[in-house]
Amino acid sequence: MMKRIASVAVSVVLVLGIVAFVLPSSTPAALTAAFSALAIPTLIVAVACLTGGVLLSALRLKYIAADIGFSLSLRDATATLSVGQLAGNLFFQFAGQMIGRTAMLARRGVPAAASVMISGYERIFALFMSLTLAVGGALYLFGRFTFDLQGGGLDLIKLMLGLTAATAAGAAYAWGPTALALLRQLTPAIGWRMLRSAAISMAIQLTTLGAYVVTARTLAPHVDYGPIIAASCLIMFASSLPISLGGWGLRELSAVVALKAIGMSSAAALVVGLVIGALSLSVVALAAAVLVVGKSPTPAPRTAAGLDYGLLLDWVIPIASATAVFFQIYIPVGSGQLNVNLADPMVMIGACLFGLRQIGHGWPAWRVPSFHAMLLAASAVIGLSFLHGLTVFGMTDWAFTSRLIGWPLLLCYGATGALIVRRAGDAGLEILLRSFAAAGAALAVLDVGIVILAELAGHPHSVFGDRVAGFSQNPNAFAFILLMALAAALTLRASDRGRTAVLAAIFAGLWFAGSRAGFIAIPVVLIAALYAGIALRPVAIAALWASTVPLVLAAMHNLGPGFSFDGLTNAIALLGQPQTGSDRQHIETVVDGLRMFIAHPLFGAGLGAYMANQIKTTGVPLVIHSTPVWLLAETGLAGLAVFVISGWKIFSQALQNRTTMAGTLIVLTIVAFATMAEVHELLYQRALWLLLGAALVLPIALPDDAKTPDKA
Repeated sequence: MMKRIASVAVSVVLVLGIVAFVLPSSTPAALTAAFSALAIPTLIVAVACLTGGVLLSALRLKYIAADIGFSLSLRDATATLSVGQLAGNLFFQFAGQMIGRTAMLARRGVPAAASVMISGYERIFALFMSLTLAVGGALYLFGRFTFDLQGGGLDLIKLMLGLTAATAAGAAYAWGPTALALLRQLTPAIGWRMLRSAAISMAIQLTTLGAYVVTARTLAPHVDYGPIIAASCLIMFASSLPISLGGWGLRELSAVVALKAIGMSSAAALVVGLVIGALSLSVVALAAAVLVVGKSPTPAPRTAAGLDYGLLLDWVIPIASATAVFFQIYIPVGSGQLNVNLADPMVMIGACLFGLRQIGHGWPAWRVPSFHAMLLAASAVIGLSFLHGLTVFGMTDWAFTSRLIGWPLLLCYGATGALIVRRAGDAGLEILLRSFAAAGAALAVLDVGIVILAELAGHPHSVFGDRVAGFSQNPNAFAFILLMALAAALTLRASDRGRTAVLAAIFAGLWFAGSRAGFIAIPVVLIAALYAGIALRPVAIAALWASTVPLVLAAMHNLGPGFSFDGLTNAIALLGQPQTGSDRQHIETVVDGLRMFIAHPLFGAGLGAYMANQIKTTGVPLVIHSTPVWLLAETGLAGLAVFVISGWKIFSQALQNRTTMAGTLIVLTIVAFATMAEVHELLYQRALWLLLGAALVLPIALPDDAKTPDKA
């Protein structure tokens, strides 16, 4: 019941947002005119496309069921698909689909666990293909890739090096043996089955795309096909996200935003979303009525099962996400740059898998009993603050995209971290931490190595500057994710040369990042680690290893004019000499945020208020450089209290169990976050949520001797 209420609430909120966005620039007459412009042939073509998509979806379901080990007829697969789609419109989208499909497949002798697995992999292929089209649509609208050494090509080369280094380090230090064991199970037949499902999934997306294009083109004949196709791909992906009632609300809102951006009127864009939603629902309802009513179910005979896809994905998705989360990149395109994180699509799949695992088992058991209530309260703060801002100063891209849509993405990171731990317990947590720490260490070595080579070649600052930023696009953000890697490496049980080398590389990366907030956070984290029982000796050895890099380069500087290392002196200067321009801006944002809080003390000024004010007055986007001040300014005392109380409950409970692996990780990550967040906005840093999700899902009841960190 709570899931259904939540899904209805999300859809209602989004519909209210559509009304607030469309009505100021449209009228009821414009909406009536847009509906009247739809011709019967257009609707026939759209229905034909959507019907073809349903049949192809049923074929994909039939094939995937066979891959899992159950033989379904095409009629039964179509009936199962249709009932699941209808249930998704009555309950929370994915949960409703699972309930409907599980009920239908149970009548055919398919166990509930197998139903979840079948439906889960069917949805994963669908999500991946939808994401592929959405990325293509975004790139089309932004422009074309460029590969010029001065205009993005050099960054692309560094990206390839970074991906190679992070993957190689993870394989060497974490998941190499496990990967080899899984690869031994792969066969050409399994590869062909996956390719077949992917091809059908792409065909399904194209049929839905055809319905969008023919409808939108009829209502806006002045807009070319290219922009309509690109915008429709974005709408299709947005409406597939599992945060509303069968896609309602989110589909219409994304249609208004995307189609209006390419030249359609708000009224016409809204009609496109409504018509496609209504036609889709009508097609599946008719199919369900024809195929289910009065028909006897046919038992699904068992067939030979192949690879355990569940085991493979439960390991691969979290490990890949722990590596890719370091890559917050700007893709160079013809008319600008596109800001993406390489782990975002992976964690969406990981969150879906985590949710599928819980169907039939109730809510997951977290270390903190009230964790679900905390997430619900925090989500309410973000959603209500967005609505507050929407009614006061209108829609802002930052509030909608970065904060409102970004919030469920953070929850996806937490669920993905929890996925591998739910599957493998301590072993899963250790592999995840090793992969994450190794990736951070590898990228630190890469960036420090580039700076050193540039310095030794006599070309300081000529490549990427002397303050390293990894792929975080900001030295302070890179320092924070390295602090998360430091917390992960400190938490690991084993004390070996590999762990010491990882710690040394992280310390070196933190030094060259030159973040004063990071410098302050390092000793605070180390003190917390000592309090949790982490041995001092391997940490001290790693710090000594890291210190040899700047010391050796400083000595080389005295050997002759061919060596200069301005980066060393600059890093030292950072400790005591403020960067006036940056510091002044930081202080101004905090002062302005406090003034905004004083003016709106209880519930804040609304999500995006500071950004909207900055764009209005200066034309330059700017955020408040302090997480607590930002929450005070835009969500008020009520919003800050929700996050502070929740964080303190999690921290205090972990502090009582600080000698366990999960307890240590929670303590160190929250200490690092709380220290740096005073002078930077870090609540939406993805790595924090990935690690917390992994730690919070590990029950306290596990034996302590399996979770105790290294004390040797």
